[in-house]
Amino acid sequence: MDKSLILKKRNRLFIDLFAIGLLIHTLSSLFISFEYTSSIPLVAILFCILLFLLRQMNINSKMLQILILTGLNGYIFNLNLDTPYYIHIFLFAYPLLVASLYHSFLLSLILLPITVLEIIYIFQTYLNDLEITISIADLYVVMLLMALMSLTAIVHSLFIQKKWTEMEQQQFILERALDSKEGYLHMFFENAKDGIAVFDLDARIIDINPAFELLYGWSRQECIGNLIPLVPPENSKAALERTKKILNGESFHSFETKEMKKNGTFFDAQLTLSPIYDKNKEIVAISVITRDISYQKKAEKLMVQSEKLKLAGEIAAGVAHEIRNPMTVISGFIQMMNADDKHPYQSYTKLIASELERINLIISEFLILAKPHVTSAKEFKLEEIVQDVVLLFRPELNLRGIQLTESWNAPQVVVVGEQNQIKQVIINVIKNAIEALHEEGSLLHIYSEFEEDNLVAIHIRDNGEGMTREVVNQIFEPFFTTKTTGTGLGMMISEKIIREHDGKVIINSRLNKGTTVSIYLPFKDQKKSASSE
Repeated sequence: MDKSLILKKRNRLFIDLFAIGLLIHTLSSLFISFEYTSSIPLVAILFCILLFLLRQMNINSKMLQILILTGLNGYIFNLNLDTPYYIHIFLFAYPLLVASLYHSFLLSLILLPITVLEIIYIFQTYLNDLEITISIADLYVVMLLMALMSLTAIVHSLFIQKKWTEMEQQQFILERALDSKEGYLHMFFENAKDGIAVFDLDARIIDINPAFELLYGWSRQECIGNLIPLVPPENSKAALERTKKILNGESFHSFETKEMKKNGTFFDAQLTLSPIYDKNKEIVAISVITRDISYQKKAEKLMVQSEKLKLAGEIAAGVAHEIRNPMTVISGFIQMMNADDKHPYQSYTKLIASELERINLIISEFLILAKPHVTSAKEFKLEEIVQDVVLLFRPELNLRGIQLTESWNAPQVVVVGEQNQIKQVIINVIKNAIEALHEEGSLLHIYSEFEEDNLVAIHIRDNGEGMTREVVNQIFEPFFTTKTTGTGLGMMISEKIIREHDGKVIINSRLNKGTTVSIYLPFKDQKKSASSE
């Protein structure tokens, strides 16, 4: 504990004791006939009031200490001068005792000779006026007794001061250790990169750290004392079951789930939930540590997809050569058989021929996976590529009754890359859009826009059957398809091509509402090119 704080507390104690002692001594005059003037208690009362005021004004503690000892000694000295009773002599021990309780050897050493001189002065001046007659021997006994009391006070002061100093040092060390521990815990809580929250038993938030605010989007003011929705609605039942288990003493360490931010979006999280116990081993709160593992999940997904691509590429390299040669022979004989209108199994051979074409399509898509990065990059106009593809699908659009609209807000944009690969991507996307349109009033809208970061976007939007969030999340995975005759490679290959052109593909879809596929590509700034020329 701080020494100045200890001194303040002692000053407060001794001022209170001074006032109480003065009150008792004043009231005792009602029962004991002390013949002193009324000015003594009045002056002492005024002095006590002064001490109280100085204490309230937070005067220097050392100065207040000296005033207390001076006031005590002065009051007792004047009391002996005014009413020289034999018993009043022993009151001089009280200031010495107080000085010793202050654990101040210096004050005791200064006060002792002053007290001795005051006693000698009183005996020499009022020896004959004391209420009883005493001899010189009695005087020596009194002086010896006072000396012993004074010496005891000084020794007590020295001994206690040493012990108290040791105790204060130990207390200081303990407090510093405690402060350090609390400080480290506070710094850990405030600077932890994982979100940390403490909940009461009613699931109301007691405290959160800054990482929690950043992760979930809720401010501290919004959280404290409130019930905050942090779990997706579909996971609320499971979260309630976990809470019940925690209240029964169970813990959950690093389990993966979905959490919900303030704006309603979900993210992959790794949670650690534990009960918090008090000294009586009773659960008083629940701690939750949240780690955002969205990037980790994305990296794992990319790694798995990369492994699948690698496997598909390795398969493609071997399958293309090992299967296409015998397929060529089979296809030749099938074509000869189909040319003969009289053979009885023509329906079967035509079916075989269509299946051979499907196998050849799968092999062609495999070969794209096995091809390296774009090597023959050339400049081409993106709009012309899209128009060529639209021209290719125009008969089918008319046949299905699909209304096509176009809007070119970024006309004549020049892109650098392999135009045949970009054309294949546009073909895949438009083909998927057409297959998703089944009803009357089907619409297909193709438009372009300039985007940030020097990108141009081609948006292909339909009002077809749309897709669920789960399907959209898996659409770029190898061999994933919702079609009965699909290979599950078209969109994966399209995404690979666009990524190799330093672009990206984003799909926004709502079930029974439609789908928008956005293809972003870097374009060549014609103004910069013209200026450089």
